[in-house]
Amino acid sequence: MFKNIKFLIFSLFFISLFIDTIDAKIKRKGGSKSKSNLKELSVEELEQQGWITNKNVYPSGSPEAKKGGMIRMLGGEEFPSTFRDIGKDSRSQINGLLAGLQYEALLSFDYEHLEWGPNLATHWKISSDSLTYWFRLNPKAKFADGKDVTSKDVIATFKLLIDDGHEDPNVAGFWDDLFEIPVAESKYTFRVTAKKKDWRTFRNFASLTVMPSTYLDKVDGAGYIEKYDFNFMPGSGPYEYDRENSKKGNEGYIIMKRRDDWWAKNNPDNIGIYNFDKIKFIFIEDENQQVISFFNGDYDIYPWSRAQWWVERFNSEKYDEIKNGWVQKIKIFNFLPKGPSGIVFNTKKKPFDDLRIRKAFTHLFDVDKLNKRLFFDEYVRLNTYFYGTPYSNPRNPMLEFSPQKALKLLNEAGWTRKQGEQWLTNSNNEIFEFEFLIAPGGDRIYTTYQEDLKNVGINMKFKQVDGSAKFSKTMKKEYEVTGQGWTGGFFPSPEGMMHGKYADEVEVTNITSMSYPELDKLIEAYNAEWDAKKRIPLAHQIDSIAVNSFHYALGWTSPYGARMLYWYKFGMPESGITYVGDWRTPLSHWWIDSSKEEQLNVAKEGDASLPIQPTTIDYWNRIK
Repeated sequence: MFKNIKFLIFSLFFISLFIDTIDAKIKRKGGSKSKSNLKELSVEELEQQGWITNKNVYPSGSPEAKKGGMIRMLGGEEFPSTFRDIGKDSRSQINGLLAGLQYEALLSFDYEHLEWGPNLATHWKISSDSLTYWFRLNPKAKFADGKDVTSKDVIATFKLLIDDGHEDPNVAGFWDDLFEIPVAESKYTFRVTAKKKDWRTFRNFASLTVMPSTYLDKVDGAGYIEKYDFNFMPGSGPYEYDRENSKKGNEGYIIMKRRDDWWAKNNPDNIGIYNFDKIKFIFIEDENQQVISFFNGDYDIYPWSRAQWWVERFNSEKYDEIKNGWVQKIKIFNFLPKGPSGIVFNTKKKPFDDLRIRKAFTHLFDVDKLNKRLFFDEYVRLNTYFYGTPYSNPRNPMLEFSPQKALKLLNEAGWTRKQGEQWLTNSNNEIFEFEFLIAPGGDRIYTTYQEDLKNVGINMKFKQVDGSAKFSKTMKKEYEVTGQGWTGGFFPSPEGMMHGKYADEVEVTNITSMSYPELDKLIEAYNAEWDAKKRIPLAHQIDSIAVNSFHYALGWTSPYGARMLYWYKFGMPESGITYVGDWRTPLSHWWIDSSKEEQLNVAKEGDASLPIQPTTIDYWNRIK
């Protein structure tokens, strides 16, 4: 769970962080289990005993950044049902954003240089068997209430995570399955032991974000979800919740204010980031109203994913604000890996338990036509679950759109169309029809698919629910077919989506009930392999089996990191966003450029034009 804002920069997606170079460093410097150390060791003593740190500094922000002002961003369609990012109903995007602004992880990770670095912890050590990890917390780290971040806080946070009372069994099971309860060796030093050897266990615990024990000790899991639905404990991060100036409910908004007393504000790696005094998240349900509100100046940055509107609607012919340069368009390329997306089949529901049916449906999914018709060739077609990483199998097939091949497979599976009949039927004379679960606007994309299915005799009926209900039903496997996308990561973690032990579970990412013994064995071998290079061929095999089982009719993804509209008043790093950043990165890396803001105000008063900024940034490929 990556709630630290430094991980927010790079994603909030279930992403693996561990890499070969770090493995090597850990194995070289890590020692065997030591005896409990009741006194605090100095930095010199720690390093003499083989503890690891990283003195390299790689600031991702601009030294030209200025502090001050407010940035306003769309937080979502609906005001969140809870502020928590732990426990039931806490998986929306905004939950992770709010947590990432307030709570910090033990270590940070730099994707460009592939290195772990200090954060709440200054030093760490790993046992020779790779099962026990020690962390030394920074004595300077403090929560917003002034209390030190200590080993007790780490232990209390872990105990909350494994408490079933918060009604999120996946979170509780994940942490309980992986680790013993951490043990304090001193106020600032603790150890934790993994229950199994897995290259991701250090990554997982190093990414643990810490909450204060003075508050957690007063509640169990059930008490936590009750008390902290719309409250926050003091965090150690750069922002805190501005309760007085926020508004809950319909037409509500959330304001986060920057902490002047943040303990790490002068750290060299924090140069040029966390620049805004306040961050305001607003919530607007209707999409057209979102657009109206943005061009009215009600908020500053509008991330946009729909290609048609990006190309046809958001242009200088339609909006004087764009023509005059008051509102800028920008598409930023970087090295953000992409996750899988596409049409998803519930294999617990007939007839989608039949591979021939799923393959036929994949042959009928005309991704190229949709890309041209709806996405203006802005996207690329997927044939892998691990796009943008070396873990993607280059030999995976890219199935052609072929109603003929689809019909052959459907016939083989027992579905035929009688002369003069519109629909395919089976031996029981049942019509081939099913429900496709969509959120509002989904019919715009999938109507083409509906037509192609109809042409071969399949009746696809839309079942529309709101966005949160769609996600909930998908996670509970209360669907037949739906569309779903996931975020990706540098170092894939296929277990949750593909391992058979989750096939009969709900509220898991294995929403298709994928279950193959060969695949399970490969995943387990992948999990146990610490050498990153040796994991690649295992991942290729995993990817191949998953692709060729057709649990997903894989769709498309964007090849860029972010696409946004924004008002002409911001400064930003030369890269636009970070190495693997996305649309959230402006919250941490942009700043108010007072000169541009003044130019904007003058231009609006005089109906004048402003310079058009570059519409594309491809900084990282330029410097490679």
